[in-house]
Amino acid sequence: MAQQAMSAPGGAPASARVPLLYRRRARRWFVELAYVALTVLAAIYVVSALGGREYGFGFLTQPAAFDIGNQWLVDFDGTTSSRLTIYLVGVWSTIRVVGVAIGLATLVGVVVGVARLSQNWLVAKSAMLFVEIFRNTPLYVQAVIWYAILLFGLPGIEQVVNVGDSFLLSNRGVAIPWPDPRVGLWGGPAWLAGSWFATLAIGAAVALRVRAVRQGQERETGEYRYPNRVAMTTFAVIAGASYLLLGMPVGIDRPIVEGTTYAQGMAVFPEFASLALALTVYTGAYIAEIVRASIQALPAGQTEAAKAIGLSGYQRLTLVVLPQALRQMIPSVTNQYLSANKNSSIALGVSYFDLFFVASIISNKIGHAVEVFFLIIVTYVVLSLIISGLMNIVNARVTLHQV
Repeated sequence: MAQQAMSAPGGAPASARVPLLYRRRARRWFVELAYVALTVLAAIYVVSALGGREYGFGFLTQPAAFDIGNQWLVDFDGTTSSRLTIYLVGVWSTIRVVGVAIGLATLVGVVVGVARLSQNWLVAKSAMLFVEIFRNTPLYVQAVIWYAILLFGLPGIEQVVNVGDSFLLSNRGVAIPWPDPRVGLWGGPAWLAGSWFATLAIGAAVALRVRAVRQGQERETGEYRYPNRVAMTTFAVIAGASYLLLGMPVGIDRPIVEGTTYAQGMAVFPEFASLALALTVYTGAYIAEIVRASIQALPAGQTEAAKAIGLSGYQRLTLVVLPQALRQMIPSVTNQYLSANKNSSIALGVSYFDLFFVASIISNKIGHAVEVFFLIIVTYVVLSLIISGLMNIVNARVTLHQV
């Protein structure tokens, strides 16, 4: 009976009576063919609009013939180095400012987000004011304001503010002491400095392992084992002991003023500082709201249970609230990190030579706009994928190991 109901008179299936456009498979094929046709037409139009000019990246191997500022840890000469080299210097400049901004924005976001939930009226309202001002103001405007404050609001290099012969502040930026590899007390080779930095990395790994072990003991016994204090002490002992055993292979290079610029130490120029500050407060304001919402999304019973077993406010925050809220924060915070990476392209407004600014100079000098902007797109995609991949690793670890 069922078979007869599914068949039309004469043995034809019921689907044969359905119009072609009402069949799901036919509609799917129609949409896919239309998409392919539109893509091909768009490609043909782009190729025809660009004309018959030749394309290639051979121009990147030619001398750059211009110089850039804000260099750090690079040795670059614009007259002899290639355009590819100067572009990579711009990429390094972008990585520097984005890395600093992400680190500081995370710290600002956590502090302000927790402050938004403070029982103190003044603290809570001040945090809310911070969020509302910096989240609702264009990032470009913030960067220009910071740049104007640092450039025109600070004293000139002639009236530099000197704090203990270690910190110098003027409209040329701030100069701070910086590690300087040198021959140690024992007259050892220069590679001892590298050995000490490697020892610091090993000490950090050991300290993190000690912290994880003591946190595991806390979960098993219920007794507070001071994991952070013990980990920091372990790292300090390893760092201090290795520094003495290697004969103090690294010294401190204090900044000085030579003419109209800083010498020695490390100088943070207004261009870098203004862009980093703008990205920090702008991204930090968004992260603060993510932190606040993630904490409020936790069941109230978690905090009540932590109070019942006698945990202090700091312990409740670091051991109960933030570890659980972290799982909800990471996806949204990852989006803010990606936005900070892309927003760094406003560096042109404060004369900071990031990858976009350097690529624009190259394009203005020699043309090849299509190739240059293709290179810009690929670079930003690669940087974004790296950030996303690292945050996915963090998210996987938190999801697997936090309870």
